[in-house]
Amino acid sequence: MINFIKKIKDERLLNITDSVALGDADGFENVKKQFSEYDPSFLWLLCYAKEEMPINRKYIEENYKKFCQILDPDFPKIFASISNFESRMWEMILCDILSVSGSLEPKGKDGADFLLKDDNGEYIQIEAVAPDESDDQSLRAIRPDYSKNKKFELSGNIEDIERPILLRVFDKGFIQKAKKKNYDNQKPLIVAINSSKVVGLSSDDEYVLRRFLFGLGYITITRNSDGVSSYGFQQNALLNKPDKDKFEVAAFRNPDYRHISGIIYTSQQSMGFLPDGYSWHNSGITFVKNPMATHPVKTEFPFFKEIICNEEKYQRIEAREKFKSVINLG
Repeated sequence: MINFIKKIKDERLLNITDSVALGDADGFENVKKQFSEYDPSFLWLLCYAKEEMPINRKYIEENYKKFCQILDPDFPKIFASISNFESRMWEMILCDILSVSGSLEPKGKDGADFLLKDDNGEYIQIEAVAPDESDDQSLRAIRPDYSKNKKFELSGNIEDIERPILLRVFDKGFIQKAKKKNYDNQKPLIVAINSSKVVGLSSDDEYVLRRFLFGLGYITITRNSDGVSSYGFQQNALLNKPDKDKFEVAAFRNPDYRHISGIIYTSQQSMGFLPDGYSWHNSGITFVKNPMATHPVKTEFPFFKEIICNEEKYQRIEAREKFKSVINLG
């Protein structure tokens, strides 16, 4: 990762690689104070002497080498700065994953983050985002506190537990990106959302997606007169902040968002999407097509799960293939 770090133009960073033993919280706090202008996740990647760290650093170096023409100018410096590590790592992961489905091209002066030209010659705009937590503490997800007890239990209605994630994903993930004015309205547009910075303990990706995209809540079970049970979903197209007025979600039932062709979504940390990483073994990444899209997406994404929701059916489809990176780490 030496060449990547050199592009940040801060030679001090070269001296802290593997400088903190695993479990040395005080040592890491000292590093954070000394390098307060950098994202703690970036410093953690450099400092901690863990077995997997060298391969993680090499992945970033090689990924940047391969996709530097696609990523923003001064990408290494932005990548390392406060609050940017997760969102920029998400872009790197997306470049790796999506390059299997076609060729990537940089954006022009305006537009989405980059373009994917699929095998049929169709261009798809990709806009990536990893929302930060809300500034309002009352609107943040509950995070475990192990300072007094090694066990942490959480119970309650799924809607209440997921509300902080739903609010942030809908507002700062979907809406903020959907309302940008400089997209090409003649090309499909996919918004790729990573909510890992918003999640507290855990999150149900399928619930979040069906809730804010289609207004479908918890599972319902109806027992018919013949004794046969049928399953469905609560119909709930409204969402609200605590003690605030409700507003409409169900974005993929709203014609105002026809220009959004689909959503790529995960609640997992981007570093976990390296080959055979923990994020793939958790909830992975899910793709949802907009059934009302002006420009439907026909491209196949073999490493993504998929949710299909239209007038005919609701269906969950597992990823067809295990992730194979195009980054050479040999």
